[in-house]
Amino acid sequence: MNARRLLGAACAAWCMSPVFAADGPSMVWAEFRSASVSTSGAPVNAIALAEKPGDVSSEPLVLAGSAVRVAGRIARGQGSQWSTLGLAVPANAANTAVNLSGYQSLRIRLASNAARNLRIRLKGPDVKTQKEGCYPVVFQRVAASAELEIPLEAFEPEPYCGPRGASIAQTLPAVVQVEVTANDAADEPVIFDVGRIEFVKTGATSHLASAAPPPPASASRPAAWKLAWSDEFNAPSGAGIDEKRWLNNKVPGTTVPVHDGNGHLVLTAPFSMQMRYPAALTHGRVELRAKLPLSSAVRVSLRGAPLTALNWPEEGEITLLDNEGADTHVGVYAPGIDEDAAYQAALSTAQLQDGFHTIVLEWDPKQLRWQLDGATVKTVAMADMPPAARESFEHWPFLLRIEMNAGSTTPWVVDHLRVFQNDELAAAHRARMAPWLAAHGKGDAVLAAAAPRPAAKPAAPRRAAPTEAPAPVTRRVVTCERNKFGLMMCY
Repeated sequence: MNARRLLGAACAAWCMSPVFAADGPSMVWAEFRSASVSTSGAPVNAIALAEKPGDVSSEPLVLAGSAVRVAGRIARGQGSQWSTLGLAVPANAANTAVNLSGYQSLRIRLASNAARNLRIRLKGPDVKTQKEGCYPVVFQRVAASAELEIPLEAFEPEPYCGPRGASIAQTLPAVVQVEVTANDAADEPVIFDVGRIEFVKTGATSHLASAAPPPPASASRPAAWKLAWSDEFNAPSGAGIDEKRWLNNKVPGTTVPVHDGNGHLVLTAPFSMQMRYPAALTHGRVELRAKLPLSSAVRVSLRGAPLTALNWPEEGEITLLDNEGADTHVGVYAPGIDEDAAYQAALSTAQLQDGFHTIVLEWDPKQLRWQLDGATVKTVAMADMPPAARESFEHWPFLLRIEMNAGSTTPWVVDHLRVFQNDELAAAHRARMAPWLAAHGKGDAVLAAAAPRPAAKPAAPRRAAPTEAPAPVTRRVVTCERNKFGLMMCY
């Protein structure tokens, strides 16, 4: 069995996965904090194949900044007519095909140790077409590090495929992998980096776009918001939490919240509980109504739930309420902004005393907005965040967590928690949730092992010093034309 057949056989086990639709303004296919798995949990597959053994050698994939580095050699000493060295990555850990029919461009970060042509292929699920190498490609000229925007209409099957080739229109409804390879023999080692891979719609606001204007100082819930999940805490007096909705962190020394029979949940320290996986959020509106205990250490937040374990604040956190003694605030935490006051807003004692108050977080792809009793208290534009921080909120769902730390003396009374969605955000949410839920399965037990987070925020983890200074990344829209061999070349 030759190398092409082996590659096809390896794919056959997953190429018939169901398709989910990506319908947001952009769809991040892959980013990398590991050389073996993307941030969505998808495996990064190394490719080193040649017609004749010995004409391709490869080194293990390694992480180079936020990119995966491919290194090896391509020769023709054994007489191979074709050779390929690179990587392929699906969109998600479940290897689910993605419907990209509504997208017009591919953005991809590439760099090379020498000017070379890299082949970028979008692969669909048909095993025969995969074996024959007849899914659509472009050949991209790469040298210095750059983020390239390539029109999808430039992708087409290589000329040798003839009528067997799959057009880009035939491929986009079910894309299973993005493949990037070098194919030309070279005297020097072949080294290139593959970074963020993203599909975008024409006119879509990218992750570097300018922010939308902030909302007015007072805002009510738009008519488009629809209730998607709630807990009204209407259980009988003495009943515990609804374990179909919540996972109670039952570690030694923690308390169990109980209902008071009057539509409230009463919480005493210390405790920690978190919504179960099916209720995870990617965007939406969260509404909390509670009587806030200003003398207690309470935190209500959305915590990132990546498939690959990360330290705080790399996973990302959005706080609806963070009360530590005299300091009560809302805000956002992520790499590079974990203690930056520009991303937080303090709430005064006068704003929170006397009775119940309603705190709202609205989160869409452009902004985070916090409201207290109907008045906007903080707005953060996603475009104003550093890239590393922004990316923490683009790739995995978030779970609502409520914590009350040891030493808190005043019980906390919660009237309700509600989560709203609108139709546009819900469609994008389903697309992101499908592979995430498939990867987790019934993994709620994972949450049970998580200890309550202490009141004092831990120091941000030290990052290893880079082995080399990263080259600045520039973005450019490429120009593509057909060369004399009938191949679509982009520059």
